[in-house]
Amino acid sequence: MKHYSTAIRLIERLHLSGIEVDHVLLTISLNCFSRLRRVDLGLSILGRILKLGFPINVVTSSTLIDGLFIQGKADQALRFLDDMQRNGPEPNETTYAIVAKGLCRAGNTRLAIELLRDWEERSCRLDSFTYNIVIDSLCKEGLIAEALRLHESMSRKVIKPDVVTYNSLIHGLCNAGQLEYALALLKEMTSRAIQPDLPTYNSLVHCLCNLGQWKDATVLLEKMTKAGIEPDVVTYTLVIQGVCNSGQLTEAQRLLSHMVQSRVMPNVRTFTVLVDAYCKEGMLVEAEAIVDQMIQLGQMPSSFIYNTLMNGYCLHNRMDNAMEVLNLMVERGCSPDVVSYSTLINGYCKVKRVDKSKMLFQEMLQRGLIPDVMTYSTLVYGFCQVGNLEAAEELINEMQSCNLSPNHYTLSALLDGLCKTQQIDKAMILLRKMEDTKFAPDIVTYTILINGMCNAGKLDDAKGLFNCLHAQGLQPDVWTYGIVMHGLCKGGCTEEAYQLLREMERKGCLPNGITYNTIIQGLLRNKENTRAAELVNEMVERGFSADVVTTE
Repeated sequence: MKHYSTAIRLIERLHLSGIEVDHVLLTISLNCFSRLRRVDLGLSILGRILKLGFPINVVTSSTLIDGLFIQGKADQALRFLDDMQRNGPEPNETTYAIVAKGLCRAGNTRLAIELLRDWEERSCRLDSFTYNIVIDSLCKEGLIAEALRLHESMSRKVIKPDVVTYNSLIHGLCNAGQLEYALALLKEMTSRAIQPDLPTYNSLVHCLCNLGQWKDATVLLEKMTKAGIEPDVVTYTLVIQGVCNSGQLTEAQRLLSHMVQSRVMPNVRTFTVLVDAYCKEGMLVEAEAIVDQMIQLGQMPSSFIYNTLMNGYCLHNRMDNAMEVLNLMVERGCSPDVVSYSTLINGYCKVKRVDKSKMLFQEMLQRGLIPDVMTYSTLVYGFCQVGNLEAAEELINEMQSCNLSPNHYTLSALLDGLCKTQQIDKAMILLRKMEDTKFAPDIVTYTILINGMCNAGKLDDAKGLFNCLHAQGLQPDVWTYGIVMHGLCKGGCTEEAYQLLREMERKGCLPNGITYNTIIQGLLRNKENTRAAELVNEMVERGFSADVVTTE
């Protein structure tokens, strides 16, 4: 911890005690004021230095420039640098590094490069530290080509790049997914007898895992260990994440065991990755075992981990187990949050237990938690699923009174509910309202309404809405086409359905198995057996198969 105020008070006490304060102590005071963003008081210290007859040296001047940059006064800092260059003291490597750092932190990397080139032309005293600052800033802004050119310029100026230089470049290339170039730089740095360190390997491991090359990541893990560089919790967690993303959970478990055996303690992030991966695969027993192992190792699960486990149970409709997790987290002193309750509400809504969802909604309010848009939208969906549209509309009014705007999901859920109860006129009014708001209906919204119209026997209205999609800037997807074809076949318009099948292909939307089965069944019902047989052959050639209804 840096105690700038304490340092200033101690120096003032020395002065009040009659102890002579020298140039060094005054410069320390100036630096402390600068760090506290009180460059005005720093300037008063500069005046005091002059009054006492001390010379203004490069350290004092550089410190003041740093203070000006810290306080966001870049123009003043550059004017001060210009004065130093004309009148002295002559800036040194530290001065130029401070200026480069100040400009880059202010997001003015371009000016930093321009000044760096100017300093190069005037043969100013520069070192690798100044170049590293600008290279790192360029890499963070994604300007990798510029950073590499500056790296080459360093070499021409006989300024040796160090591990910091290479780490910035490798990290930047890895973030851009340019693994091949990053590995080439790794080879270059080792050929120059520059030893890669932990950040070097972590960047490469992260990149390999992002590209799905988890086997290469594990090889690199072994390689760095043999080189005497011990992987840390970040390294292991990155590899475990990559392995889990590829579905290799046995390998992930092996890595966790190896990590613990190597006396590298997994952190919350490590366990979260594993719990999430097991839950997504439906391996909920294993996910719970990870949580237990986490507790045994002295790590307390976060609400995020409990929420992940709850979501895993909800995805498999195991709501009793999901509730047990909620009770367990409360017992262990971890307070449920909005996500916890929204997850359970969503789970109960999906199994049409809206009564339980409403109880949980009330419970979260009693806990002082404020429902968000997703919580309300989920509950709206639940009420719509069971046909209680009145309750759904009341909830939408309630969320608006809480200054929460319904989103696409909320309005689409209500639209779907209206369509399922064949309230097409009300659904059309809602659609028009959506068109007039910032939540312009998407293809999913229109598909819901087209399906509702088809199911209500309003085929002409469905066709009219379908034909308007292009004017709305929307492209029908395979589900939209399938729904319209089903409606046409149901209405005996098999020729139109067949032409629509050919149209969707011309427009680059390929039919799937459901599309083929829909139209084949319509043709068979209409006794068009020859065309139906042709489509069966076409369907099989494309790798799809007839469903139970078609084979009957």
